[in-house]
Amino acid sequence: MAERVPPGRAGRLWLLGRLASARRSVELLDRKRKLLQREDRRLSALCDATRERWETACAEAETWGLRATVLGGASEMALAAAPVAGRARVDLTWRNTMGVPHPDVSRSEPAVIRSADAAAANAAVGPAAAAYRRALEAAVAHAAAEMSRRVVAVELRATERRQRAIERHRLPALEEDLARLELRLDELERDERVVARWAQHRRLESRGPQARHAPGVSAP
Repeated sequence: MAERVPPGRAGRLWLLGRLASARRSVELLDRKRKLLQREDRRLSALCDATRERWETACAEAETWGLRATVLGGASEMALAAAPVAGRARVDLTWRNTMGVPHPDVSRSEPAVIRSADAAAANAAVGPAAAAYRRALEAAVAHAAAEMSRRVVAVELRATERRQRAIERHRLPALEEDLARLELRLDELERDERVVARWAQHRRLESRGPQARHAPGVSAP
């Protein structure tokens, strides 16, 4: 819906204020866009690094799990892995980038497992438990990084859309309205000057020929 521009010189001031506000918005959005782009690149690199650590940790945990299973059997490994203190716990520390909250640091606490008894008879159970713990920590770190990257990427795209909308539509429309209004004001001022000169000439004519030829007086 098009905005109603106030008529006359008040409309000119109104448009100048809207133009200044739109240009300021573009500057702020451009600054936000650049900061979000920088954060997006950082998070993309972090995602690659955490994914690599997660894959490495998973491969190591699988290797130790197979060793422990070979040495002690599947039933013994199932007993050793049975949780005692519930599920693992994950805590996230949040970060705010230009008004966009996203996870920054993750910390996981694995569930306590019954590895002590099995470790006495199976030397691979202890290293396997530690390897699975590292794999869990790496998975949590990667999940936090991936979530942060997605949140920042969504906000970055929204910021780019808002900036383009103002630059390509809002600003040109306001500038066009201002140009049309200034043209009308110029025409109005010319008409006012013509009317003023005409009125002055009529007054001088009413005073007689001597007043009409006074210095600084010209016919309209």
